Amino acid sequence: MAETTVHVNPNRSPIETVIDRVWRYFCSVRAAIWEISFLALLVLIGTLRGSEVPAWIGSGLPALQPVVDRWYDWDVFRSPVFAVILALLSVAIAVCTINRVPGIWQTISHPRVSTSQGYLRGAETSASFATTSTVEQVTAVYLGVLARRRFRVLTERIGSETHIYSDKNRYAKLGTFPFHLALILLLVGGIVGAHYGFREREFIIPVGETRPVGHGTDLRVQLVQFQDSYTPLGIANTYEAEIVIYDGDEPVRHGTISPNSPISYRTATFYQTSFGYGASMRVTDPSGTVLYDETVNLGIFNFRGNPDAPAGFDDIRGADVRMTVVAPDTQPQNAPDLDTLNLLHGQMYVILKPNDGSTTEPQGIIIDQGQPVQIGDLTFEFQREVQWSLLQVAYNPGIPIFIIASVLLIGGLVFTFYFPLRRIRAIVSEGPQGAILTAVPLAKRDWSGKREFFRTIDAVAETLGVEPSRKKPAGIADWERLPVDRSAG
Repeated sequence: MAETTVHVNPNRSPIETVIDRVWRYFCSVRAAIWEISFLALLVLIGTLRGSEVPAWIGSGLPALQPVVDRWYDWDVFRSPVFAVILALLSVAIAVCTINRVPGIWQTISHPRVSTSQGYLRGAETSASFATTSTVEQVTAVYLGVLARRRFRVLTERIGSETHIYSDKNRYAKLGTFPFHLALILLLVGGIVGAHYGFREREFIIPVGETRPVGHGTDLRVQLVQFQDSYTPLGIANTYEAEIVIYDGDEPVRHGTISPNSPISYRTATFYQTSFGYGASMRVTDPSGTVLYDETVNLGIFNFRGNPDAPAGFDDIRGADVRMTVVAPDTQPQNAPDLDTLNLLHGQMYVILKPNDGSTTEPQGIIIDQGQPVQIGDLTFEFQREVQWSLLQVAYNPGIPIFIIASVLLIGGLVFTFYFPLRRIRAIVSEGPQGAILTAVPLAKRDWSGKREFFRTIDAVAETLGVEPSRKKPAGIADWERLPVDRSAG
C-alpha cells in the first residue's frame, strides 16, 4: 500500500487551520450535493405528511405504524433540522460567491491582454486577415471597428506583435451576485416563514364579535356581518363576510371576503372557508359577576344522543366548568325516535361538567331564550342564536424577503442574459506581404457570442477590403453572409 505524506504548514495557527477547513467544506461541491439531496428528502417527507401515503404504508406494513404515527406528528417545515439545512445552504452559497469575487473583478478591471499564436490557432472559432498593410494600419482599422461597436479595447505591444483584448458589457458578470443573493434570501425567507409563520385553519368568529389571531401577533379580526344565499335545494350558493382587521387597537383593513376572494394585510392573509351558527350564552356567579359572555359555536360535533343535533362546548374558566350546548334537531323528520330532547326553536340544552377530573355526574337542563336559569351556584342565560364565519389565517413573515429575492433574481437574470459579456482576443503581427490579423472570441458555448464575433469580423472585412479565412465550429450555420450591423457604428 502506498504511503501518503501530509505536509502541514508549521506557521499556521490551529484557528487558521479550522477556519480553512470550514471554508473548504462550504466550498465543496460534494457537500452541497448531499445538502441539497437531504433538503429534497425533507421536502418530500413534509409534503407527503398531508397525504394518504403514510396511512397506506401503515396499512401495508403494520410494523411501521409507530413510524407512521411519528411521521404525522412531525411538522417538518417548522423543525430545527429543516432550518439548519437551509442555513447551511445559505452559508455555502455566500461563501462560494465570496470566493468568486476576486476572479470576477479581475476579469472586469484588469483582464489579461496578451495571448499566444498557439492559442489562436487552436481555437475552434477564429478569423484571420492576410493584408498588404502595415501592422499600425491594420491595428488602427481594427480598433476603430471595435470602438464603433462599443467594445472596450486594451492593447499590449510584445516585440513586433500587437496584442488586443476587447470586451463589451463587462459589468454583466456582476449579475451573478444579485442572483446568488436572491438564492440566499429565498432560503432565509424559508427559515423565517417556517419558524415564525403559521396557518390557523379553524379561526371562528361570531357576528359582531372581535377575536385575536394570536400566535404572538397583535392582529384582531371583527366580523361585522355575514351574508349567505341558497339554491332551491337548500345548498349554500354564495356566502361572504364583512370583516375589519385591527393591528393592535387601530383598524387597518375593512372589506368583504368570500371563498375565492381573500383579504391580506402585510404578511397575513384571511380566507373565507365555511360558516355556521352558535348560541350566545351569559353566565354569572351569585354576586352578579359575569364569568362568561361569549358565543358557543354549534356544529363542531353532533350530540351523541341525537346525530342530527349540532353541539359545541367551551370552558367557564372562572368556575372551572365545561359547558356543552346542544341545539334543536336540524332534521326532525329524520329518525324522530332519536330526538330524545325534543328541543323547540328558541331552546338550548346545557350540560355542565367539572374540569377538576372528579367523578361528579354532569348536569343537564333545557334553557329557553331570554329566561335565566340557575344551575348550582351559577346563573345561565341563552341570549340569542348568532351566525359565525370560519376563516383560515395564513401568516408568513418571510413574504417581504421572497419579494426582494424575486426582484434580485429577475434583475440578475435580465442583466446577465440581455447584456451578455462579449470578449475577443486578437494579435496583429507581421506577415510575408504585410500585416496579419488573427482574432478569436471567448465564447466556447455561446452561439450568440460567436454571432457577435463574426459580425465584428464582417465590419473589419468591409473596412479593410480583405476577406478573411474563417474557422467555424462544425454544424454551425454559415455566417459569412451575415449583414453588418451598422446601427452599432
